[in-house]
Amino acid sequence: MSKKTISLPRLLAIAALFGLAGQVLHSHGAELSAMRLAQVQQAPLVAVTKVGTGLVAVGDHGVVVLSSDGKQWHQAKTVPVDGLLTALSFADGQNGWAVGHGGVLLRTDDGGETWALQPPLEGKPVLLSVWFENPRHGIVVGAYGYASETRDGGRSWMRLSVSSDGDDYHLNQIFAGRNGHLFIAGEGGSAYRSPDNGRTWETLDTGVSGSLWGGASLRDGRVVVVGMSGRVLVSEDQGDTWQTSDSGSQEAITAVGQLSDGRLALVGNGGLVAVADQGLQHFQAQVRADRQNLAALAPLDDGQLALFGPQGVLKQDLTDSQ
Repeated sequence: MSKKTISLPRLLAIAALFGLAGQVLHSHGAELSAMRLAQVQQAPLVAVTKVGTGLVAVGDHGVVVLSSDGKQWHQAKTVPVDGLLTALSFADGQNGWAVGHGGVLLRTDDGGETWALQPPLEGKPVLLSVWFENPRHGIVVGAYGYASETRDGGRSWMRLSVSSDGDDYHLNQIFAGRNGHLFIAGEGGSAYRSPDNGRTWETLDTGVSGSLWGGASLRDGRVVVVGMSGRVLVSEDQGDTWQTSDSGSQEAITAVGQLSDGRLALVGNGGLVAVADQGLQHFQAQVRADRQNLAALAPLDDGQLALFGPQGVLKQDLTDSQ
């Protein structure tokens, strides 16, 4: 079976998640400004990150929303695109980047309130994830094995060869581990590791064939990747070996994050929300009554989980999951 039949790229998966496939493929990209919304919490959102003590999230129609507490949200003042933004990363409390389809690169130096459009990457690749170590050094990854690196704050970019096998699996998410390690979760069970902040890469053997949509590095050094069919893979040796953990669901898992008490939370399609103990031995899975497909999550200080998807920002009480 061709690897391109294994799964859709993350971009199209998000489009299907939101029921926006036509809009994603035919939006105007950098031709217009972001849609202005009266109810910003109801905007279709794809990704979120913590910035200082607050949160910044991105989604369709160029929408970027910010919150200081995860409860009250407002829209960014200036975003010079109207297409789908797929991911974002902040190097510190002020300097951040957002990416999208068509090679779209946005930069902010005021914590996400205003964004400036950067020159698109050559070939206008579909960008699915971004990671910045500091305001100068960052990496973007995307569909068909695309990866590129900047070491001068985005003024210039150099293509990276991530796979040693010459494949072109979609690279769905890049995230940082310990001691300069970087990881990429990809299509077809593919995963990659860099021991030196992105200078060199090696292919990891995950032992699975279903696509991996995301991952996270835990505070104790373990690495977790998640994906199709409720799959959760855990590595205690920085990706050398992997063990499967039962998520309690067969739904596709789209995002994972660690709570302040060390537990692991994950979300996915069909309203899936699951929480595991610190040992990752047991997941308590729930299905929300609204059965909304969920794309991202962020733990809040009040014991709730902020969830992000086609209906905007939702809340999940975790007090019953302890």
